[in-house]
Amino acid sequence: MAKKVERFYIHSTHCKYGDDPLRNAVVVKEEVCTIEDGKETWTPHLNIMRDPERLFYITLPQFRNHQFKKEFEDKSRLETFRCHDSELKTKLAQALGLNPWKYKYASIRELCSSPYVYGADIDTETLIKQWYLKHQPAGKSAHYTAGAFDIETEVVGEKRINVITFIHERQVYTAALKDFCNIYNKEADTFKPATEQDCLKVIDETIGDNLRENKFELHFTIQPTELDLIKWIFARIHECKTDIIGIWNLDFDIPKVIERIAALGAKPEDIFCPPDLPKELRYCKYNKDTGLMAQHITDKWHWLSCTGYSQFIDSMCLYARLRKVDGRDISYTLDYISTKELGQGKLHFGAITNHRLAQTYDFLHYIAYNINDVVIMQLMEFKNHDIYTLLGLSDCSLLKNFNKQTIMVRDGDYVYAQEHNHVPASAGTTSFTKWDNEMTKVGGTVLPPEKAIGVGIQAVKGVNANTQVNLFVNDLDESSMYPSSERAFNVSKESYYGTVLHINGYDNSLKPIYGASLSHPDAYALQVMETFYSMPGYKEMDELFKNYLNKQEEL
Repeated sequence: MAKKVERFYIHSTHCKYGDDPLRNAVVVKEEVCTIEDGKETWTPHLNIMRDPERLFYITLPQFRNHQFKKEFEDKSRLETFRCHDSELKTKLAQALGLNPWKYKYASIRELCSSPYVYGADIDTETLIKQWYLKHQPAGKSAHYTAGAFDIETEVVGEKRINVITFIHERQVYTAALKDFCNIYNKEADTFKPATEQDCLKVIDETIGDNLRENKFELHFTIQPTELDLIKWIFARIHECKTDIIGIWNLDFDIPKVIERIAALGAKPEDIFCPPDLPKELRYCKYNKDTGLMAQHITDKWHWLSCTGYSQFIDSMCLYARLRKVDGRDISYTLDYISTKELGQGKLHFGAITNHRLAQTYDFLHYIAYNINDVVIMQLMEFKNHDIYTLLGLSDCSLLKNFNKQTIMVRDGDYVYAQEHNHVPASAGTTSFTKWDNEMTKVGGTVLPPEKAIGVGIQAVKGVNANTQVNLFVNDLDESSMYPSSERAFNVSKESYYGTVLHINGYDNSLKPIYGASLSHPDAYALQVMETFYSMPGYKEMDELFKNYLNKQEEL
């Protein structure tokens, strides 16, 4: 039987150093499925696409008769251009008849301000992912691997990293710093160096039963220096080639590891990136989500752009984002969430864990504390499959843009337009026009909540008091509804068919029930069935059930 090879996209990183074509590449982490004699074999692989080619489109001269941007244009009215990613800006300026040297320091978005540019603002990395999704076998998902990562740092002194644990599936790798691996004799007030066997004994006494019950296998080492400790852990990460590695509060661990590597005289990209990746394509950049000042910590989406086999994500922010519809949890500490999800929390040293004392006098138990943190993160992933959900919901957008709804809508619209022989317009620096000045009182005023108390109408029967129900309110915050409302209702020029003006045989007052059922069929199903299909409502069903119970008693 012939051998069949299928390639599945997992994640990618765009290595880009200015416009240098030699240091421009999209590095894609693939899972390759080889099917031979009916047996599937999955292998992790890096697909290095150096300075990849891409397309962009410019309106043909005879159709350049409009001043403002269109939403999309038919391909028959566009001229197609192909270029390498590193030369996009130059080729785009030339296609618009501009002097590329004059726009050497301009941004792509500035050039996209022209009403005749299409498909140029979607980045090359996204186009590559969309190509993968188009060519992957329909209805088949990749076999991905999941992991977790956690560090502990010195409370005083140089703030060194003294323990790191990394999990690949059920393999646990822990490295501890030699300077801290000591056994304290309280009576003599002395310390003696601990061996690996001493550490393993305490770890087994503390969390051994949990490791065995969940079939985790521990690999432990004591490293002489902090840099050796970091290198040992990342060597295990590169060996395992784990697809996605979760960290609870990524914004602490990753910047700290990068900071310590730099302080120790090494380059972060040489440690974070696998050794089999060419040196010129090793890329490691941490992008902190500055967001809004008042934004909740779990609404952030910090990101590490790093070429390699493994992608780090913030498990805390992912957990909260996937459950936003359920409302905000009272706490997002790992201890609270793991206790809620597993009935198992962090290890504690007394009522309140004193990290300085634990690191000084009880470091061997502190190692077990670190391992336990990573174990419960991995157990939550086994239970909830949040990483699998992330890979699915990101759809045709990059994982790093999972928090950017407008970008995800843009990416989805690009795929949809391509399928219908169209190309969406490219977004420029601004959508402002001179006519916007004609609009008065743009924006709104946010009043303190107490200003809305007792200023509404008396809406509760039998209660002589004002409520917060107001009449003649004509404000509509459409900016908050976009793009959610348009995507949910599939609102566009092409999807518009008509407006429900009348339902034969029914009063017009019933139209809202019918309209509401389109957006929330599960919530309005009973009302629709009762109103339009003569099915029993709540009261009638209650009576029917009571009659049924009475008949059962009679029998």
